[in-house]
Amino acid sequence: GSLLANGGRIAMSGLAQDGVAPSRFALKLNAMLVLVMVDCLCNGFADHLWDPSHRQLNVALFVVPIAVHLLMLVLFFLMLGHTFLLKYGLLLELLGEFWGVLLFWVLRLAVLLATRIPRLIAALQQWSPGEYWDSPSRHALFVVHNIFTVAYDAWLLRQCHSLARVRFYKPQLWQKQKRRAGGRTAA
Repeated sequence: GSLLANGGRIAMSGLAQDGVAPSRFALKLNAMLVLVMVDCLCNGFADHLWDPSHRQLNVALFVVPIAVHLLMLVLFFLMLGHTFLLKYGLLLELLGEFWGVLLFWVLRLAVLLATRIPRLIAALQQWSPGEYWDSPSRHALFVVHNIFTVAYDAWLLRQCHSLARVRFYKPQLWQKQKRRAGGRTAA
């Protein structure tokens, strides 16, 4: 069956008028939160396990954060799936709105690889913690990576939450907001 609301028919599948699916969006937003927590958990323990018996765990702590990072980007674009921008193929508008997500994602991937590859090499070659931490560049990368990860995760959650704005689902509101923004930059 279906329900009658606002003069239009709404399917029982959870899709509201204009393709908005609040329950699906909330599920994806919660999944993003879980990915952020897994990312933080992996980053919290990756540099503390040095015993040779933790070799497989160190390999997992190399692979999992990279996989989680990739999944975060995929999930972000899945969240865009019900917006009219993606629905109507307005990819340049979409890129113009969310170019920061792609840029920040690439930068964070570079920092992630720059810190995890040397740590994986050290784990596989069974370096002592002293051998690994003797390098000032590894200390610097460790600090940069941890700060960058926290900033990225918090910023990405904020970007995901911003997708709940009505303007991403109603072209009229999108155009009205763009006109307003264009008027401010021209003045």
